[in-house]
Amino acid sequence: MPPTSVRLAPLAWATALLPLVTMHVCYLLSASEQLVPWCLPWFEGCTSISRASRSGIAYFVFKAGMLPACVFMLLFWWSNRYWLRQLGVEPRVWWWLGMLAALPLALYTVVLGHAGDTPYMLRRIGVVGFFGLTYLAQLGLSASLRNSAQSAAGRALFRLCGFTLLVGIASVILGVIWPERYDTMDDGFEWTLAVLINLHTLWVAWLWQRSGFAVNFSSNP
Repeated sequence: MPPTSVRLAPLAWATALLPLVTMHVCYLLSASEQLVPWCLPWFEGCTSISRASRSGIAYFVFKAGMLPACVFMLLFWWSNRYWLRQLGVEPRVWWWLGMLAALPLALYTVVLGHAGDTPYMLRRIGVVGFFGLTYLAQLGLSASLRNSAQSAAGRALFRLCGFTLLVGIASVILGVIWPERYDTMDDGFEWTLAVLINLHTLWVAWLWQRSGFAVNFSSNP
């Protein structure tokens, strides 16, 4: 039988959009239930992603959206190595880091909404693990693309990674030199970093779409 070609761009779009939409829908739901204040959370930092997602209807929406997003993330990073091979580049260990990032995100999602020191510690592990591993994977993907036919996109994505790193460094420096002000800005940094991480994935989804990235499945009679 002839092989069946399956385009994978929808997977990348889902990997980027599902967590992005979920966390913003949760904020709108919590604000409408008066659980958090109305604001522009990316700039004003009036609430964290956690506070906007751990109570009311948002509690269920967040888990329903983010747990499938973890599965999409695993498949997305697994597929990236095949995409690079189609572009003539042999991927290195970074794609494993992207897959591993789904595990702390799943941990964070499961324990969100539970009180106590242990759930708090697990949430922190989940946040740091997800952001750190995903960033390293995105950095590796961007660097690999610079040696492929998508070199221009690779350089642009590499610059996006650089900007994301600057935001993270600014957050750390502000927390050290101006801690009283940082307490009112920490949540804004969290929202901004989450948007930047998903923006990178959105860009890759567009590249998959434009390049027609697909995998072939064949079945023997």
